[in-house]
Amino acid sequence: MKETFETLKDAAHLFRKCFRLLFSGCLRREDFMQAVVSIGVESLPIITISTAFAGMVVTDEMAWHMRQALENTSLVPGLTGQFIMRELGIAIPSLLLVSKVGASMTAEVGSMRITEQIDALRLLRIDPVAYLVFPRWVAGIVSTVCLTLIAIWVTLLFSMGVALLKYGFTMGEYINLFRHFVHPIDIFCALVKSLIFGSVIPVLACAYGFRTGGGAQGVGTATTNAVVASTLAVIILDFILTYVFTLVL
Repeated sequence: MKETFETLKDAAHLFRKCFRLLFSGCLRREDFMQAVVSIGVESLPIITISTAFAGMVVTDEMAWHMRQALENTSLVPGLTGQFIMRELGIAIPSLLLVSKVGASMTAEVGSMRITEQIDALRLLRIDPVAYLVFPRWVAGIVSTVCLTLIAIWVTLLFSMGVALLKYGFTMGEYINLFRHFVHPIDIFCALVKSLIFGSVIPVLACAYGFRTGGGAQGVGTATTNAVVASTLAVIILDFILTYVFTLVL
C-alpha cells in the first residue's frame, strides 16, 4: 500500500513536470512522431475492430430489450447514440490503450531502469522526464483524442448498420431520431474525457517504470501494477467526469 501511494506521488510529480515542459518548447519532433505511431497508429486496428463489434452488440441488446419491455424500438438510435458518444466510444479505446500501450511503456522504462540507462542519462545531464516521459505524454494525449473520435465514428457506423439491416430503420429515420438525443455537448464531453485519460495513462505507466527494481521479475510486477492502476484510474475518472457532466451540462 505504501509503495502504491509513493508511486502515485511520483505520477503526480511527473504530471506537473510534463505540464510545465509543455510551455517550454523542448518537445523533440522525432521522438514525438515515433510515440504517436506506437501509441496511435499501431493501436488503430484493435480499437477499430473492438468498437465495431461493441457498437453492434449494444444496439442489438438495447433493441431486443426495448422490444421485449416496450414492444417498440423507436428510441434505439437516440439511446445507443448517446451511450456511444458519452461512454462506449471513450472507455473502450482508453482501456485498450492501458493494456497495450501502458504495459509497453512500463516495460520499456522499467528495463531502462534496471539496466541503469536512466542513471546514465542523469550522468550526461539529460533530464529523464523530458527525454522519456514528455514525448510519450504529449503523444498519448493527441493519440487518445484522435482514437476516441475514430472509435466513436466507427461504433456509430456499425450501430446504425444493425439498426437499418435488422430493425427496419431507414437512414433518414435513424439520423432524425439520433439528432433528437445527441448534441454538440456530447462531443465536448468525449473530448474532455479522452484528453484526461490520454494524459493519465502515460504518466502512470512511466511512474511505475521509474520505480522498477528486482530484475526481470520486477519489470513484470511493475507492468502488472501499472495496468491495474491505470485501469482503475480510467474507471474512477470516468465515473467522476460523468457525474460532473450530468450536474453541470
